[in-house]
Amino acid sequence: MKRALREVTRVTEFIAAMALAAIFLIFLLQIFTRYAPKIAWLMPIPPIADWMSSLEPIGWTVNLISLLWVWIIFFGCSFFVRERDHVAFDIVYHAMPAGGRKILAIAGSVILIGVFAYSFLPTWDAIMGSRLMELKKIQTLRMPITGDKIAIKWLFAAYILLMVAVMSRYLWRLIETLRFGAPEGNQEMLLDELTSDEGADK
Repeated sequence: MKRALREVTRVTEFIAAMALAAIFLIFLLQIFTRYAPKIAWLMPIPPIADWMSSLEPIGWTVNLISLLWVWIIFFGCSFFVRERDHVAFDIVYHAMPAGGRKILAIAGSVILIGVFAYSFLPTWDAIMGSRLMELKKIQTLRMPITGDKIAIKWLFAAYILLMVAVMSRYLWRLIETLRFGAPEGNQEMLLDELTSDEGADK
């Protein structure tokens, strides 16, 4: 199971890296089309200089970068940001014995699953079921094949992905806690990593 999860993490990291690369390239395209006419006189080759002079700023780049950035944030938090990478106030958790940690871990998982499950259908209706979200379009972005403008709901759909991922993650955490006891805190995880790294170096 852990091996399968590692493979999923690698795939999701690759997807996020490709999206970041796309943002970078689109950003460079935006800068080039904006400033190329102003520096065209520096180009010694007349046909290229004329082409640069005829360029106009591309409007869709800003919207596409914004859409990709929102998706990268929610996609990353959904799949490959680890538990210990989040900010956690776990002083009380570390101060408690194993039994108390187990109770806190179970309670925390149940609360998170419950809150997200309770708000899932209203969130789905507000994003995917809303006619306003369907009618409102991102004006400068179009689907590659059909040419239709992209509905604004696809910008916010990343949050639905996050909700499903969080519920799945904490459901798995709840099952693991019930079977094997309280999970390690962030401090223990870091100490285990340092110990394993030192062992590998030796």
